[in-house]
Amino acid sequence: MVTLAAVDHAPMDVVEEPFTLACQRQGCPGMSVADIEALDAVRFQRFIHRNQFPQDCSATEGQLTRAGVKTETGPWQEHWPGDYFYGLGLGSQMTSLKFNFVHALLRGRVYHFPTSHYVNPVRCARQTFDCYFEPTTNCSRLPRPIEIAPGESRFYHSRLKSVALLWCFELPRERLSRLAGLRAVHAEAWYHGQLAAFLFRPNSEMRAFRDEALHSFAFDANDTRAQPLSAAPGGLHNGSCAAMHVRRTDKFKGRRREDRRAQKGFGDFGRSFKGWAHFLSPHPATQLRVLLGSEDPATFREMPSLVLPAVSYWLPDQYFVMNTAAGMNFKNINDNNERLVSRYNQLVQAMAQAQRSGPAAVAELEARGVRKDEGMALVLQILMMSECSALFGSYASNVAILVHDLMHSRMVARRDRLHAFDINGRTYCGCGASFCMKLEKRSIKEPARTFEDMVQAFRGRNINAI
Repeated sequence: MVTLAAVDHAPMDVVEEPFTLACQRQGCPGMSVADIEALDAVRFQRFIHRNQFPQDCSATEGQLTRAGVKTETGPWQEHWPGDYFYGLGLGSQMTSLKFNFVHALLRGRVYHFPTSHYVNPVRCARQTFDCYFEPTTNCSRLPRPIEIAPGESRFYHSRLKSVALLWCFELPRERLSRLAGLRAVHAEAWYHGQLAAFLFRPNSEMRAFRDEALHSFAFDANDTRAQPLSAAPGGLHNGSCAAMHVRRTDKFKGRRREDRRAQKGFGDFGRSFKGWAHFLSPHPATQLRVLLGSEDPATFREMPSLVLPAVSYWLPDQYFVMNTAAGMNFKNINDNNERLVSRYNQLVQAMAQAQRSGPAAVAELEARGVRKDEGMALVLQILMMSECSALFGSYASNVAILVHDLMHSRMVARRDRLHAFDINGRTYCGCGASFCMKLEKRSIKEPARTFEDMVQAFRGRNINAI
């Protein structure tokens, strides 16, 4: 992933050369496609940074998504009319951020994160995505106060624009390349990767959480190598890992079933991994690790033996609010969201009571995990999966799409190959998973239509995809 630190230390000639499509038309002498993509990634991150961190915010417009709360001071349950953002899973929410973000960039507006009900309000009261990620801007998302101290106006936008939640519109690749001064126009997945790389930069709390998790992974107790590897200085998680995300429940069952293809079993995932390990991985199978992620506890019982001699590991149940030990088995997104919101409400009330009782009561409540954050564990899983060398999953799940985006940007920076495998044989789709399934369904009904034509017809809005 291209970090801002890397951007800030990039050679100046990387960004000062005027825009030209010469590389696109006739190639750049002495430069490979991988070189051009990597250097353009630095340029694109600088373009984003210039837009998002203006010297004077009062000369800019800010953009808010009508998916969050109405005010910073009102109760967090206060939603915009018609808002359905809170009916989505965290992966769906994160995937949608890319489209509202690029919508702002194309209009020269400064983008602000929306709120999410996945954030534990006891841990982070504002409940915006910068509870997990670095802020998207140095500007305030609040309206400018009537009375303001001298010099403070530069932190407030001249105007705040609220925009509806957007999904799946065709990225204007040539226009983005011109705005950013890139050497070439790249594949659409390249832009998705770069947008995700900026949006999902872990903040200090997330980085500290990652450091803790590095030596707290769960693993198969029957694997004799897992224990010593876990105790080693590097831990189980390293660059030779493969990420495997197994989504099994609501995507295939019930009224909201979206994946109409036959469900693949654990054996299919195991065989796919073993084929990659033998023919494509630069590391011997005995040195490989598999980072597992799933909403189905059966995954962690069944998969470890199917990927041997690789060692399997996963985030332990204790990190999740909706954990199986507490009887919070996953059924579907709507049920999960309702129970999570209810649980957070209980935690808020318990903390208020403890604060009235005194510091000892607060300390006792914190020791029992009152600040545990479901979204933080889910985001960490996505970020750590993107650090692996390969991905095995399904693009019917937004987790796989996000891991692909982040892994793609990291491989571009490394000038390395991307290894990503959909267990159902699908190709990458940068839209939200629900839209990708609608695209698939529409393309079966109308095989003569191009994907570009179908995506353009969506115009970013969910109602147009139905």
